[in-house]
Amino acid sequence: MTYPAAPRPEAPSRSPFAGQLVHVLAGLRLTPDARQPLFDEGIWDLTGAAEVSVQVAPNILTWDFTKIEHEGWRLVARELLIAVLAPGHEQVLTVPLARRDPLALATCHSRLSAVTTWFQWMSDQGIRDLEQVTQEHCDRYLQQRQGDGLNSSAMMAEVSAIKDLARYGELFTADHYRPGFAPWEGVSAKTVSGYSSHGENKTPPVPDHVLRPALLAGLFLVEVLGPHVAEMMDRIGDRRAKPLTDSRPRDDEFGELAQRHVATGRPLPQADEHVVRERLTAGWNPQDPLLKVSFGELGRDLGTCQFRARDIQALRDNAEAAVAKVGTAPYWARDAALVERADGTGATPWSLPLTSMQADDLAMIVFNACLFVAAAVSGMRSSELMELTTRSCLPPRQAGQGLFRYSLASKRIKGEPLGGAADEWVVIEPAYRAVELAARLSDAKAALAGMEPGTSVFGRYAFTTRFNTFRRWVNSPAGARLRLSPIPEEQVTARMVRRTLALELAHRPHGLLAAKVHLKHISIATTEGYAARPGGSQARFHAEMAAEEQKQNEKRAVAAYRDFQDGILPVGPGARSLIAAFRYVDAELASLEARQPTVVATDRHIELLLQKRTATLHIQPANYCWFTDPAKALCLKLAGTPAATSPLAGLCDAARCPQATIHRQHREVWATCAATTATFLGNPRIPPAEKTRLTAEHHRAQQIIQAIDTATGERPRQP
Repeated sequence: MTYPAAPRPEAPSRSPFAGQLVHVLAGLRLTPDARQPLFDEGIWDLTGAAEVSVQVAPNILTWDFTKIEHEGWRLVARELLIAVLAPGHEQVLTVPLARRDPLALATCHSRLSAVTTWFQWMSDQGIRDLEQVTQEHCDRYLQQRQGDGLNSSAMMAEVSAIKDLARYGELFTADHYRPGFAPWEGVSAKTVSGYSSHGENKTPPVPDHVLRPALLAGLFLVEVLGPHVAEMMDRIGDRRAKPLTDSRPRDDEFGELAQRHVATGRPLPQADEHVVRERLTAGWNPQDPLLKVSFGELGRDLGTCQFRARDIQALRDNAEAAVAKVGTAPYWARDAALVERADGTGATPWSLPLTSMQADDLAMIVFNACLFVAAAVSGMRSSELMELTTRSCLPPRQAGQGLFRYSLASKRIKGEPLGGAADEWVVIEPAYRAVELAARLSDAKAALAGMEPGTSVFGRYAFTTRFNTFRRWVNSPAGARLRLSPIPEEQVTARMVRRTLALELAHRPHGLLAAKVHLKHISIATTEGYAARPGGSQARFHAEMAAEEQKQNEKRAVAAYRDFQDGILPVGPGARSLIAAFRYVDAELASLEARQPTVVATDRHIELLLQKRTATLHIQPANYCWFTDPAKALCLKLAGTPAATSPLAGLCDAARCPQATIHRQHREVWATCAATTATFLGNPRIPPAEKTRLTAEHHRAQQIIQAIDTATGERPRQP
């Protein structure tokens, strides 16, 4: 791309943006109490910008131009930032190659950082005027930055910044590149940096041996421990909310309190470990019987502030006598209710007694578990999870007797203007309950800190850090006491979790996210969200899932064809049609070999030949459904919806549908069916009518098992 030559003024003229407010130029709305930076200032503080997404940290909204040593280049950087932030400004509109869509605030901050680094490098090279810059300088800088270890994405941002200085050259009043110069002319920033946004998604999924124990532990904390922890935090909040006086506790009041502890056998409250360390540092005797007593909790019982040192000495006799008789123990969860252990090996208290800080820590662990569960089974991006508020859990919609649909209101941030766009996710109940519990804990935390409850439930977070904290607790003695399986020490990121869900849904029903979460339920929820809001984020997630499902179906079709080549045939009503399709592929491959003897047929050749057939493949737990003709679909006939465009999994009858095929990998499902029905048939309490139905089902399962064994050439086994 050739940039128009910018006229170079004999002397720097006044910037067209001088003296104006930055937020007015950029079309930003500030909160009433926010500072309003001027264009001419060296630092622009935009932390008061309203409608900024939660994921944008305050430091991203502070733009420091003073790091640029050259005064003229500072002005260039300020003018560039206004140009990319406010493309609709009358001065920017006259620039032929200016972008017509504003860059996000975070991208503008990144652009300033890149320009600052570029200017600093030029200063180190002895360049004092942008007219001196040549392509050789640009190439050397690029080589050095690549040597610094920048990835292709970061390099693309740096190259874009250098090219922008040419794109907006005629707007700059202090300095610009020489007329007609364009860095890497005719080559895009993506090409220069080697960045590629296309191709296969390289984000790896979370390994199954990591995901299974993590999700099972997360669900246990949310569903089993969560309600108890939330109730405890509510009681802690109520206790701390009671007004305290600054008066000195009277000896008789404390004596009565100590006697009550002795009479009821309740230990005095135990202090947090950090309090004990502070006392030892202050000179307390390690053998002092009052070393571990929490006088703060005792003070709350008396309605007074924490005891002073002289107060403790005055009450020492009564306190030591009580400690000698009942000892000390953490104040909270002393009488914790019993819960079933995670492995089902019996009941145990949901928690050992906790000090105040330990209670806060456990609440944070459960909060982190809520975040992990919500991310793992909803498919929401981190930016969308951060936008969840205490009002995001929309009232469940009843869809039938005992059936409910759960939705979360959030915002779509990626690819949207400042502030995002309202969006709604249809989720399964575990995700909904996790967000609901997190909102309750978030409000409790805000109340304990003496602050107004915030609007964001999860706030801005580092997912990996929170997951690691959750994992350490699961792998600690506390997790072992509840029989939680340890989580291996491998990296887990938010993108990996989202990618895993998409792949598991695409590979269903053979992939299992965890024993307690049924993939079918998640698939239905994401499909409902996609259908209800076709322009929302759930639609994008559904598209990603569908693409992966198509890839997996192609692999399944090739595997079925390879079985056919090995003499292992499919069975079921649709087997004849599928075998005919495989024979067609055989003929085409034979023709290819005759025409080009040196070409070896690969799986990709087979995928292309089976492409039309693969597009009709729908995976069922006990069979493959080749939905080639809706008029032949038994499920649609049973439902009375012959015009439907996809099969109804709940009405699938693989033994009778002419479009169903059964393969050797389905044998285990049918064997389980045969064994289960045989068990029920052996129960004398089964009603006669039900026994007749089970007998037919058992006989059908046995027939299919026998057919699979015959087709695979195996000796029939007892199911």
